[in-house]
Amino acid sequence: MSNSETGDFYFGISDKKIYICFFEKEKSHYKETLNFEIPDSLNNDLNFKIILNLLKKNIRKMEKNLGFFLNSGNISIQSTSYQKILFSIKNIFDEKILDKKVLTNLLNSSIQKFSINEDNLSIIHIIINKFIIDDKVYKFFPKNITFKKIVLEIELICLDKNVIDKINNLFNECKIDVNKIISYEYAKKFLNNDIDHTMCISARKVVNGINQSEVYLEKSKPKKEGIYHKIFDFFE
Repeated sequence: MSNSETGDFYFGISDKKIYICFFEKEKSHYKETLNFEIPDSLNNDLNFKIILNLLKKNIRKMEKNLGFFLNSGNISIQSTSYQKILFSIKNIFDEKILDKKVLTNLLNSSIQKFSINEDNLSIIHIIINKFIIDDKVYKFFPKNITFKKIVLEIELICLDKNVIDKINNLFNECKIDVNKIISYEYAKKFLNNDIDHTMCISARKVVNGINQSEVYLEKSKPKKEGIYHKIFDFFE
């Protein structure tokens, strides 16, 4: 059995610790959690190997505690390498109806241009802070209204691609698919009165769509490796 059938795994990575949490489907609090201290950086090969060995060891421990394999997870990262970028998208049309297709086309065009110009950054979160439709301001997407002029005020939260590559390499070595990376600094704004010592509760809120103004990127997943790799690890 794999975790996708029973619930979701979240990892929280700070400069001192890694947290692993398992949430059952439809439950708001984690069922199982553990954490371990790590060296303060992934930037050198020695630290990478130490962190990798610690991560593998604790993933096996979590799998044995739960009785099934961990094959994917969402990663909440605390980092000083995040960049916030603000810009506006403006366009004028012949009178038309505002729907998801119009919005998607506007966003895709701008995101592609951004990705070409800022090829050292990966977009982690896309937030539409404001919709201005024919000079009227909306906080949330006013779908199916007729309009001519549209302005979108966009906020991008980005992370250095070198950091992303190191995180992906780390989890690839553990045979774990990374579903989504979440900025902990962004996610913790949605905690309200909840306490989140693990960095995972806030990340789960973001993944579950707590911010109606966030646009979620879809990516195609590579074909998964066989589960035999995990079985060897499990009984090692």
